[in-house]
Amino acid sequence: MSATEETPRRLTPTERLHEVTMAAMSRAASPPEHSVEISRNAKGVAQFAVTVRGFDVADVLLEARNAFDILSTRYPYPNGDGE
Repeated sequence: MSATEETPRRLTPTERLHEVTMAAMSRAASPPEHSVEISRNAKGVAQFAVTVRGFDVADVLLEARNAFDILSTRYPYPNGDGE
């Protein structure tokens, strides 16, 4: 065997870029992410943050609004007399 048969040929930068690009394009998309954080401040008022990530902005907005509405109903702003 010669030295060239033992050592594989190195890819050119263009060939390597092509391989990396094809690998990235064939990778499955990440699933949408949802995150909700609920806390209370010093006055006992519930504070929450909603994070929704997805592929369609209308769907993301709808999900975020629904989550906000549910949390607002479950943790209403206190009216000053402890409720």
